[in-house]
Amino acid sequence: MENHRYTPKHAESKASPRHTNNPQRTRASGEPVRKTYRKTGDDLYAAEAPQRRNTRRSVSAEPQRTRRGRTSRYRDADLFENEAHAYERRPPRRKKAKTGCALASLYFICIFGIALCISLVLIFSANDVLALVKPDQDISIVVAEDTTVDGISDQLDTSGVVNYGMVFRLFNALQGDSDTIISAGTYTLNPTMDYDQIVSALTQTTSTTTVKVTIPEGYTIKQIRQTLLDNQVTSESLLDDALNNYPFKHEFLKDLQPPEDNWLEGYLFPDTYEFVQDSKQPVYEVINVMLNNFDDKYDEQIQEGAEELGLTTNEVVIIASLIEREAREEDEFAMISGVIHNRLNHSDEFPYLQIDASLQYAVGHNNPLTEADLQLDSPYNLYTHEGLPPGPICNPGYRALYAATHPDDHDYYYYVAMPDGTHLFAETNSEHNRNRERADEAWAEAEAE
Repeated sequence: MENHRYTPKHAESKASPRHTNNPQRTRASGEPVRKTYRKTGDDLYAAEAPQRRNTRRSVSAEPQRTRRGRTSRYRDADLFENEAHAYERRPPRRKKAKTGCALASLYFICIFGIALCISLVLIFSANDVLALVKPDQDISIVVAEDTTVDGISDQLDTSGVVNYGMVFRLFNALQGDSDTIISAGTYTLNPTMDYDQIVSALTQTTSTTTVKVTIPEGYTIKQIRQTLLDNQVTSESLLDDALNNYPFKHEFLKDLQPPEDNWLEGYLFPDTYEFVQDSKQPVYEVINVMLNNFDDKYDEQIQEGAEELGLTTNEVVIIASLIEREAREEDEFAMISGVIHNRLNHSDEFPYLQIDASLQYAVGHNNPLTEADLQLDSPYNLYTHEGLPPGPICNPGYRALYAATHPDDHDYYYYVAMPDGTHLFAETNSEHNRNRERADEAWAEAEAE
């Protein structure tokens, strides 16, 4: 088959007087004229294409055409052009996608960090306002003349009464107490006091005269109340409200909520305290000091003893209160505790504790019990009601609390009091009856003297 060259149509047309299709036109002088090409689009590559050798010639009779109708000799140029334009038009999608993911991640991290910071600020601020988890220690601060609640915020922060003076200032601004004037003097505060208690202590106390108040072991709430009133620590109405209505937040009181009359019996730890004399001061912090003292004295040894005996904190306090009112000699605390535990552990044989002090608490006196007293229908009458009384009968000291959780190991089930404060112990009822006769004779002799 004979090979044919493709001849463009413009090459077959006749020459024009003004134009020629000869690639090399001539001037009038006969010198060749160089053709000028526009360096745009197809003409650029069409002008250059004839100079390229095509190593693979077509063997077909008809020239092979591209999509645009051009011969194969221009196909490479067209493909190059198409690829070039396609590259120029294609957006960097992958790069933008990666950048977008990175920005979204950064945004999420920032939002999460901000939320975490805000949450921590709120948690720590709430703990400071409500005094949920704060150290128990008395801190004295000196207030100068004409000091406002707002102005003392930094002083409270520096001394450690509050953790965040700015939060304290904001709290009082919201309460409308910022401009309240505090009386000059020395104030004893505690970090365990919430913001309301701190403000009350600062604004309602008008005196800095202090008094030492001693609460003996075995005092009842009624006796403690009268002692505080006698020492002019507070007013009667404020004291009664604190003792019977204020919801103290101590862990050992959680099972006794909500507050009711005498609900703090057993937990006002006996000790010597120093209080401010002021009939108008809020007494919450006074009671709180005694409760905090109980929490300190109820130490690890007592807790471990209670756990071994399977006793709750309230049961320990009840047993300790019975021991406190029955025992006089220190070496008998653990022995009387042993008698109580022996009866509780053998309740089928000894259903009644028969402890006079519990019934005396119910009738309201410490005198010897009468036959009428023994017939009193009260859960504190342990001659007619089985087991422990419903609550403590006094506020026990440390040795009674320790004895309640560390009883002596013996076989005594009975005891009777002697005039000198000691007791006669017995294992059997017959032995106990003989001890009672001895005790009656001793009491008769003591009364005769």
